[in-house]
Amino acid sequence: MALRDVAGQLTRIHWGTWIRGAYDYNIRARRGTLPPKILQVVVNYRCNARCAMCNIWRMKPRRELSLDEFANIMEDDIFQNIERLTLTGGETSLRQDLGPLADMFLARMSNLKALSLITNGFLPERILAVVEHILRSCQARGVRFSISVSLDGVGEMHDRIRGVPGAFDRVVKTLEGLKDLRRRYDFWMGVGYTVMHQNLHHVPEFRAWCEEQGIPYGFQVVGFHEAYVSNLDRQNEVDFRPEDRDALIALMEDLASQRSWRNVLAFYWDDMMHMYRDGRSRQTPCPFALEGLILDSLGDVYYCLSSKKIGNVIDDGRSVSDLYYDPENLAYREYMRRHICPRCNSACAVGVALKKDIKRYARFLLTGRTGPGAGGEAGPDEAQNAAVPASSPRQ
Repeated sequence: MALRDVAGQLTRIHWGTWIRGAYDYNIRARRGTLPPKILQVVVNYRCNARCAMCNIWRMKPRRELSLDEFANIMEDDIFQNIERLTLTGGETSLRQDLGPLADMFLARMSNLKALSLITNGFLPERILAVVEHILRSCQARGVRFSISVSLDGVGEMHDRIRGVPGAFDRVVKTLEGLKDLRRRYDFWMGVGYTVMHQNLHHVPEFRAWCEEQGIPYGFQVVGFHEAYVSNLDRQNEVDFRPEDRDALIALMEDLASQRSWRNVLAFYWDDMMHMYRDGRSRQTPCPFALEGLILDSLGDVYYCLSSKKIGNVIDDGRSVSDLYYDPENLAYREYMRRHICPRCNSACAVGVALKKDIKRYARFLLTGRTGPGAGGEAGPDEAQNAAVPASSPRQ
């Protein structure tokens, strides 16, 4: 990378965020437990899709926390630390009180800087109405808003993966409506593509379509969870096959090659390439390992979507703070960091962690290396956590 290009990129960075994050990750985290700054709320476990890689739609109906119950939980001071909130599901738009729920979160989290919404885009009118509602609320509070719409292919390919005829056309209508809203509000919108056996070889068509439409896009390699999407039984159907290896590695290499100070995800993709190709353990930092928190519509609390439940605020009669800082739970999180995180392929909020772990990212920009063994075979400590090449690490 030319020094002139690097210098130009350096002038566009929010250095306050990077410096504070570097202090948190490299100094504060060594002195004690960091308070959670990233929160993901699973607002429901209801879904109107029949996705090939997810079993949420098969789950039996369960009572969801009401708006008032969520509000009571939010009285906990721990939520005053939250800077980034993601609302996910299930399908978020199936929650009738999603707008008021977002308003309540905005009111209770005084340090919130960014709110994100994830949707499958199947209900254009409802989604656009609630997005405009949330946009007005975010604008009034000075909170950045973003929305990611799931899109796993063009036309029939997306319909097949999502298990719903006409799904692609509904998503297109939602995206067109979001483009109209973007003319009146300042927010980020884009689509997310879950890469799996069924659609791996259709990535070029997807990228061409998104670029023609002027829609930002991102990728996530399919993962497998015991909890949350509960899809271990789907692995044989959607996981990569030996014949997928070359295409998968080529995609990762291409995404990794686009490294710059502004595209921190290039680090993650270079890391994934080494995990899948060389069997190396994960090098990409994850904010959920240090400062993340999950709260779902049942009152269950997790450190991340790959962790076991660490408690339930309703059943246990304990606050989220009690559960988050519980010594036994923290010991479990440390166990995860040593034994589960090294095989995790999730991209959840890795951009946040990489900006905070600036020393590691700077080395990648300068050398192209994401960690030990980055030019070849896995080292001895990495080999014990090795993933099967061209197969998704189980989370």
